[in-house]
Amino acid sequence: MDLQVASKYIPQRPPILVVDHFWNCSESGISTNFRVPEKHSFVANGILTEAGLLENIAQSCAARIGWLNRDKPLKIGVIGGITKLEIFRYPKVGELLETTVQITTEVENATVTHATIHSNHEELLQCDMKVFISDEVFIDK
Repeated sequence: MDLQVASKYIPQRPPILVVDHFWNCSESGISTNFRVPEKHSFVANGILTEAGLLENIAQSCAARIGWLNRDKPLKIGVIGGITKLEIFRYPKVGELLETTVQITTEVENATVTHATIHSNHEELLQCDMKVFISDEVFIDK
């Protein structure tokens, strides 16, 4: 799969958008990237915050669901839980993040994942995240 613009497949918009592109999207997972900008809702003191890192994973999950259901309206998703969270380092402004989400379980509207975030081949974060997709459709106004 070629590099895809994530904003076409997820409901999030600036100033909270934290995924730029994706590739390797399939039933089993997705890979995304995001360059940390200087001015962003999730950047404080020159670093991307924990909330921004976790939202990056959630939006990566959303991009996968949006791509797999690209012929249907976008749905709203919510983080249902985060476990086994380990943050090794916070990324600085200008760093390119590469996020990998692997699906471990998927039942109806619930998806359980294992995610990692790297920058320049250095692991910054790993966690398991549960995401729920609602029946609510996103309407971009």
